Amino acid sequence: MYTKRFRVILIIVLSCLWLSAGGYYLATKPADRNIAGFFEVPPAAGEIEDAYALLTARRDAQALRIFEQILSNDPGNIQARWGTAEVLRRENRFQDAERILIDNLEVDPQHPPSLLTLAYISYKEDALAQAGELISRALRSPQLSRQDKGLAYMLKGAINSRRSQGGWLFGKLIYGPQIKGYFLKARELAPQLPEVHLGLGTFYLLAPKIAGGNLQLAIEELRLALDLAPDFATASARLTQAYKEAGDLQQYDYYIKKTRELDPENEVLQELSADAKINR
Repeated sequence: MYTKRFRVILIIVLSCLWLSAGGYYLATKPADRNIAGFFEVPPAAGEIEDAYALLTARRDAQALRIFEQILSNDPGNIQARWGTAEVLRRENRFQDAERILIDNLEVDPQHPPSLLTLAYISYKEDALAQAGELISRALRSPQLSRQDKGLAYMLKGAINSRRSQGGWLFGKLIYGPQIKGYFLKARELAPQLPEVHLGLGTFYLLAPKIAGGNLQLAIEELRLALDLAPDFATASARLTQAYKEAGDLQQYDYYIKKTRELDPENEVLQELSADAKINR
């Protein structure tokens, strides 16, 4: 029979050996800490929230670094995968974005952000019926957030605007009256998103007065978009266009310079440059 003192010493020695072995394994196998048998640490919710805030502010490069870090530890993270696809979409790398989004929807067919980013790509590619169906799927999703719903209505406004422009008188009568309502609904649902202010501001800028166009309201909405996202090149380009129409050449010069610094290849900026050449 071991003495009580001997048993205490034995327990202490075994405990030290166990701790030493565990410490040696963790020190020499850092890449394997998440394998079966060890604790798997998921990415902190704060990391995703930080990256989403950067996306909203159009700080895409910073957001992408966070998404890449999350995906290096958790390759299947659907939120980080969507964020990566959204950055690619903004860079007009539509095929690369689509591959990620389609994979996301195979995992979760009701994921609203993936559906809405795909809808935007379809809209840009003039596949308006497909874009509308994707938006409807997003609106039926039980996961739909108020922010996602706001983006959905903003896209519905953009789609109806495109249909109104391409449908001659019939299209204008059918789709035209719905446009402003969709953009106003988007702003009501998600006033914190620069995209909804861009959508409404662009409507006020481009629509004829009889359909609700209003240059002063356009400038107000576009300035709100830039207050929320100072690096939003398209909002800056539309504001350039608005100040040109208003005859404010000082503000026009300021914002066209800002837009060129943010994104010299911006499609709205290219439209303005083309119009300037035609009108010379």
